[in-house]
Amino acid sequence: MKIEIARVSWNLVWIVAAFEGITVALLPYFATLQPQEPISKPPESGFLLGYIGMLTAALLVNAFSGRIAALRAPDGPLRFRNPLLTSLWGGIFLALVFWLQPIFDFPPDTVLNTMLRAAAALAGGTLIVLLLYRWSANLWPALSIKVSIGGKSKRIARTSIWPLVVFASLFEALALPAIELVRDFEHTRFLAGLFLGSVAGAGATAIVVLTYNTLSRSFPEARLHFIVE
Repeated sequence: MKIEIARVSWNLVWIVAAFEGITVALLPYFATLQPQEPISKPPESGFLLGYIGMLTAALLVNAFSGRIAALRAPDGPLRFRNPLLTSLWGGIFLALVFWLQPIFDFPPDTVLNTMLRAAAALAGGTLIVLLLYRWSANLWPALSIKVSIGGKSKRIARTSIWPLVVFASLFEALALPAIELVRDFEHTRFLAGLFLGSVAGAGATAIVVLTYNTLSRSFPEARLHFIVE
């Protein structure tokens, strides 16, 4: 069954804000932060942060999907049946992003170069993890993300690739310059990270949702879709 996303719910704003708030609040404990320098983020830290952040987002969706109409599929509430495994893919994704960011470190450290570094790393990370997911979900279905739609269990066999690559890159290009301001807070980095991550995540997601919903009406080929079985 193909599920096409004609319109993205604005509820994605607070879900991503929660994800970014948690991961950026924990970032100072897993990365090297120097003023006026790009944040050094080891891939293994990215895996742990991505896992925790994705698990938080998945649990929030499961908790509120029955109460918020926008978190429902056409056949009923949408819930993650295996949030621990879903979070594993989130960890792999962020580890790839952290690994790629130094490769696209364009000096000097300006806002524009930070946005370019963010977009390039997210594009690469998104492309790799989606191709890896397609391959592994086909060979080993047990590794698939499983969801419950109206009480019926489904697995996500594959997703569209290029729309996710483009919109994920746009999101990170908008969010990262604000997120990296956490390096300027020496004594309150947890609270600063929680605030900056939430604000950056919410603001960037709002722009992405607005852009996606606007383009979706005129260019249906740009829509996200999922193949579930």
